[in-house]
Amino acid sequence: MAPPKRQEKYSELSTLSKQVKARYLKGGSQSNEEFLPYDVLGELVTKQSVLSAFKSTVIDKEKYDDLAKWVVESGKRLFLILVLLTRGEAEQLSWLEELKDDGVDDSEWEDNDLQLFETHQWPLSSPIFGGSTKFRHQLDIRQPLPYLNIAKKPASSGFFGEVSRAEIHPAHIDLQRFPALGAKLGSSSNGIAIAIKKAKDNEDLYEFFDKETSNLKALQEIVSPHLIQPIAAYQRGSERCLTFPWADGGNLGNYWEGYEKDRQDLGSLRWLIAQFTGLFSALHILHKQNCRHGDLKPENILWFKERRGKGTLRIADLGLARFHERDADTKKRNFKGMSTMTPSGTSRYEPPEMDDTRGKDISRSRQYDIWSMGCITIELLIWLIKTSYSVNDYVVSCLDIMEKQLENSAAYTALLKLVRERILVIDVSEDYVSSPNHREIAGELCVSMLNIQKHCEDQGYLTSIDLKYPSSDISAAQYKKEELLTVPETPDPHLLYKTETSEGLLGTQGTTSKIPRVLLRAPTGENDPNQSSHFECDLSELESSSRACGLCRLLLDSLYRHGERPPKTVPLRCDGAVVGIENGPNLLSIYVDPQIGPDRPEGAQLGLAKLPAQGSREQFTLLKEWIKACDKTHGSCRGNHDGGNNENYYASTMPTRLVELEPTLRIVESSQIKPSRYIALSHCWGKLSESERFCAFNHNISQLKESIKFNALPKTFRDAITVARGIGVSYLWIDSLCIIQDNKDDWEHELIRMEQVFSSAYCTIAASSSVDSLKGFLDDREPRACVKIETSDKSKKTFYVCPNIDDFHRDVDLGELNSRGWVLQERALSRRTIFYTSTQVYWECGEGVHCETLARLQNSKAAFLGDANFPDSALEYYRDGRQMLVQDLYERYSGLKFTKDWDRPVAILGLQERLAKAFKTQAAYGFFDTYFARLLLWKRRDRWMTRITQRPGSRYHVPTWSWFSKVGAIKYLDLKFQETNWAVDDFENPFKYSAAFSSGISSTGEQNCMLRGRARKLTMSKLDMLRCITFDEGQEFEVKDLRCVLIGQDKIGSGLENVKYHVLIIHEVGDLPGECVYERVGVASLKPDIRAPFEYTA
Repeated sequence: MAPPKRQEKYSELSTLSKQVKARYLKGGSQSNEEFLPYDVLGELVTKQSVLSAFKSTVIDKEKYDDLAKWVVESGKRLFLILVLLTRGEAEQLSWLEELKDDGVDDSEWEDNDLQLFETHQWPLSSPIFGGSTKFRHQLDIRQPLPYLNIAKKPASSGFFGEVSRAEIHPAHIDLQRFPALGAKLGSSSNGIAIAIKKAKDNEDLYEFFDKETSNLKALQEIVSPHLIQPIAAYQRGSERCLTFPWADGGNLGNYWEGYEKDRQDLGSLRWLIAQFTGLFSALHILHKQNCRHGDLKPENILWFKERRGKGTLRIADLGLARFHERDADTKKRNFKGMSTMTPSGTSRYEPPEMDDTRGKDISRSRQYDIWSMGCITIELLIWLIKTSYSVNDYVVSCLDIMEKQLENSAAYTALLKLVRERILVIDVSEDYVSSPNHREIAGELCVSMLNIQKHCEDQGYLTSIDLKYPSSDISAAQYKKEELLTVPETPDPHLLYKTETSEGLLGTQGTTSKIPRVLLRAPTGENDPNQSSHFECDLSELESSSRACGLCRLLLDSLYRHGERPPKTVPLRCDGAVVGIENGPNLLSIYVDPQIGPDRPEGAQLGLAKLPAQGSREQFTLLKEWIKACDKTHGSCRGNHDGGNNENYYASTMPTRLVELEPTLRIVESSQIKPSRYIALSHCWGKLSESERFCAFNHNISQLKESIKFNALPKTFRDAITVARGIGVSYLWIDSLCIIQDNKDDWEHELIRMEQVFSSAYCTIAASSSVDSLKGFLDDREPRACVKIETSDKSKKTFYVCPNIDDFHRDVDLGELNSRGWVLQERALSRRTIFYTSTQVYWECGEGVHCETLARLQNSKAAFLGDANFPDSALEYYRDGRQMLVQDLYERYSGLKFTKDWDRPVAILGLQERLAKAFKTQAAYGFFDTYFARLLLWKRRDRWMTRITQRPGSRYHVPTWSWFSKVGAIKYLDLKFQETNWAVDDFENPFKYSAAFSSGISSTGEQNCMLRGRARKLTMSKLDMLRCITFDEGQEFEVKDLRCVLIGQDKIGSGLENVKYHVLIIHEVGDLPGECVYERVGVASLKPDIRAPFEYTA
């Protein structure tokens, strides 16, 4: 065959080359750079166009398909570069074979690694921004940017750089991660508006660009609709730029200046309140990550408009933000000498502590941001009353007038009160926890804002303010950016509100308010002390009287803490000792002094308005009195000891090891000491590094048996030793010291003794207020506010009224410690426990709960965990069905947290053993022989479960049909116990045929964990499968690959409609000789298939 004519030899390549160049766009940072949009690559490089181009090459035809597939999948840019290189007699497309064999494809053509084909590579290499895997891009100066146009003048500029508006080609931004940007396409422009923040070309400022880039990269992992989501960062030559979505509404200051009419529109006002709630929420999320923004102001709160609704306010500009180590609060950073290295933000929004700390090596608190938000909220309120929002001398002089002007809008009044009393507070908490004496933290402010937002839907709560302008009461000033929002020389006590302590509030009340008289009605003896008084409390009236009445103020603050806001009437109750909301929480406690003697009024409660200092002799005296009373009068609480004498108590069963407290602090083997009293510590290990944990290991156990340095121990351990010594006990059991943590045999041996460790302890100390072993629990507590009141009769009886803090359910049941998996059995197996919470100390034994305030509480449903002889009282509570006790316990346990998930199957073995003895049955894997079929029918509670990886080297095996094998909360199918027949012919109860099975957790191999049953087919559509079956994990299955095992069925004559068959869903994973092996993957309640009696359908 004759060779093709020269002019036709490369016609296909030449045509394609022209098509490529025709699709180039002009753009880039100077609007003169050519680039090929990324989506055009897909249009030009198809399998058909590639195969057509190959006809003009010497590539072997047998390789066409394979090479074309590779080009379309991995080498589009490379293919087009070689097409563009074709000239005259030479074609370079044949190089593709060698390049493919050498592993060169499009992935090599990013950022600065662009060293091939200098002439044509750059227009094809414009970057794509916003991907999840890459945030910072290092670009070659010749690499064109995918901008269609850039504004000639910057929209704003500052010390660090300038911000300009640009339009980026839609194909060069990941719209899956930024769907809101894609939603704005379709306007007159073909591009997507973004903001380019360009840093000044100054070496001294480069570190701030690097810091903000790092902050924004970290911000990508934080999800909040009210935080700016950065797109990308890049360096191109000397240019250092950050890109963000463009805020087409400008900033909050722009909104205030341009939308004054919104002050009269209720819809806009609700939107604004909701946005401020969202801003506090975003701040809370940042602070939880231990991040301080450092420069909050209206200019850094951007307004993103939307086609529907008014849009969203978002916090931006994290250039001065600082991400600290998680849990490294200000106090800890100061202790370690970790001073704040970042400059302060805009002086107008700085908190007052900056005047004292500026220039000093002192860490800056996250509550810096809270003050700034308080200033911004004050500016919002000033804008709402139609006044120029200049703040400083103006604010200080007009806040009281503002309060009077805002009386007609409960929402604005509540917002002003929140700012004055909880935000613009001088004192700052060093450990960033909520405290009435310190500036509030973001999480609590978010809750308060949510309450205000919620009430804004109530008729009359949110109203616009229509003042005559200018108001005769207010002398307006012009807005001056250089003015400060900090403490003036003569501070206004209302603006800089410092919550008063008991010392500041004490004093005889001389008020005409009816509130004190109503509250004290019962304890004065004028009424039957057994009768509760009831009255309606008008919050508006209470708010007015609270300005002059300390008691009214105390009550009002308590109502506020529970979300009650005026205008509203709240029904209250008073039983002589406690004031509370009718059918709601307690608010105030009313005490008489314990030393009052025989003059104690009838029905009055003895109590401590001022609690003893933590770790003091007075506190230990109270603890010892609780123990003494329990020892002498509570026979069921004493356990195994010699009679009822406190002095002769000893543990008949001792743990393997104990920490000896006297005379030398050390670990001892219990076999080497006589039977003695000991205390067990229940605590959170917390998320600590290996270097922060203090544990017994094979390499240091000998040294720990010689001596332990007290100050080397974590604070929680030191505090536990202090308490044990204080109540006269010489031995302490701490899991991390009394179990050799890296000795598998010792760990497994001690594991099965947990039931004995806690049940034999003299008592247990629960470090409820400590989130890890470093925090401790004997820290100083904030004193309670207190009002001293004398009756007006001749007796002049004295009462003390304080906020009620006797809430065992909140402090203990819902506390951090009780959210940990190991603690459920520790509490249930302990005969009596001393709980150290953040508010007070509680004593729990089989006879109830005593408070450090001297109050005694009634047992709740959860109190059976405090039963000294668990589960005796629980069985009484669940008299209608022991299986309900088991279900409740396991459902509760399954939702608890573990530092190591592999502890989940074993951290309840002691409790399981105790229950098995009480039920006179066998137990294993979270199952009891007596209730085996019922307990098989569990399902995940809400989220997908995940499988647990076994502890390295462990002999234990957990079957998939046990929820012990997975992480996640469960619940049991809601079945009628008397109306269910168990299909005992369809499966074998392993307790009946395997002696090894009933050992608790199998240690002899996986075959002993097997549940044998009849596998039946399922006949249903995939849609019905997804609708009817609750799968344990997020796996994908086809119906044909699944089987089911019948466990139980509704009784046909029970009157139930739509009789169901309750089945385990299984999936084949292997086989043994003569048997198929399945694993459990879910559970369902189905109907039998009429056409196939041994199959089940939806």
